[in-house]
Amino acid sequence: MPYAKCGGVQYQVRLEPLGVPCSECRRQEAVVHLRYARKRLCATCFSDFFVRRVRRTVERYRMFGPRDRVAVAVSGGKDSVALLHALRRAFPEQDLVAMYLNLGIAYYSDHLEQKVRDLARRLEVPLVVHSLPRDEGYRMDDFLATRYRNKMCSVCGAIKRQLFSKLAREQGATVVATGHNLDDTVGTMLSAFFAGDFESIQRLKPVLPPLIPGQARKVKPLIHTPEIEDLYYVLLNRLPVQECSCPHGLGSSVHRYKDLLDQMEQQNPNVKHQLLAVFLKKFVPLVEQQQSREAEIPQVQPCVRCGEPTSSPDRVCSRCRRVEMLQQARRLRLEITPEEFVAWPEQEPRVLIDVRSPEEYKENALEGAIHLPADEVLAHPRRAARRLKAWRRSHTLVVYCNTGRTSYAVAVKLRNLGFRALNLQGGLEALRRTEFFERVARRLPVPGAGG
Repeated sequence: MPYAKCGGVQYQVRLEPLGVPCSECRRQEAVVHLRYARKRLCATCFSDFFVRRVRRTVERYRMFGPRDRVAVAVSGGKDSVALLHALRRAFPEQDLVAMYLNLGIAYYSDHLEQKVRDLARRLEVPLVVHSLPRDEGYRMDDFLATRYRNKMCSVCGAIKRQLFSKLAREQGATVVATGHNLDDTVGTMLSAFFAGDFESIQRLKPVLPPLIPGQARKVKPLIHTPEIEDLYYVLLNRLPVQECSCPHGLGSSVHRYKDLLDQMEQQNPNVKHQLLAVFLKKFVPLVEQQQSREAEIPQVQPCVRCGEPTSSPDRVCSRCRRVEMLQQARRLRLEITPEEFVAWPEQEPRVLIDVRSPEEYKENALEGAIHLPADEVLAHPRRAARRLKAWRRSHTLVVYCNTGRTSYAVAVKLRNLGFRALNLQGGLEALRRTEFFERVARRLPVPGAGG
């Protein structure tokens, strides 16, 4: 099973029989090897093991009780999908509500929304969908026209934190559960530690109490769960999950530390669990004691715009500050329609960039197109920029694949690198359906699958 997540991180997971019996039931053949636990588990026993750990984590940190209404923030990715499913199994009588935030990211957000709707329907959990384009009047893509174009993950995080808190309050929830896993937590802790950002480390605790009256507390039931096991759980339970990477996802220092931890895990299978224990039991209490002696805790007040908590002196939260910036920014155009593509003025220079696989490009490509596979651009954007630097200032790059989804992510990356890039809306499949197709038919054979 292929799986792509933010930042271009790619997983190829193939669960096959290990040739030994399950460590738990001794009846079925094992398919998952948990080195740190010295267990080899079959599909059923692994799922039960996963759910038991979620239940123990909730009970250990007293994350919620029978009378709480728990709002689960579901993105459609493996972590939040596994979380919602496991919570329903671990606490079948708990009052749960799922929340999905449609960020208005082309070719991505609607795809994930359908996955979340399918999951909620399957689990019979009520779902609340909040759409940035419909309910807020903007979309995440609009921030590409601001100074945050290279910090999209930061903007996205600020928006999601504020809106999930607001949605939970509107639904009468007392708890917000998020899918932050062991790797997320330890990777962020290391990144913040080396940056000297001790305040961020304090916010990584399993339970965060409300900052202002009426706000739900935030909990992380997957904080002891390794990231790869979320994917195992989703795969073994055949849960609907995202199949493409966010076009705005960029590699960060957290990803680098997570890669380092994966390397360390080869020598010490328990290293992530050990680091988490040291941070939670030793380091975080030490930082809290030191900061309480040396400095005053910033006063948290409701934001004057939205009412959510902020420690900013002007009482405007980071989300509202970023949204207000959109009012001064012009709307950035990221796509070109098939009709506009065919009618492109000859005097305006353009370069066609085909980001499909080598096989697809070899079989059918637009005349004069440069082949630059999407995997190469997303994994090594700077290298791709050097290859295209001759056209940076003089040409418009028209990026295309078969459906427009993959090429949109590439166009966004090229925009962030300073190119004037446009995605061919709907890809070659949409171009074939237009009334202008006959004018380009000789240059455009039937496209293959993919893209």
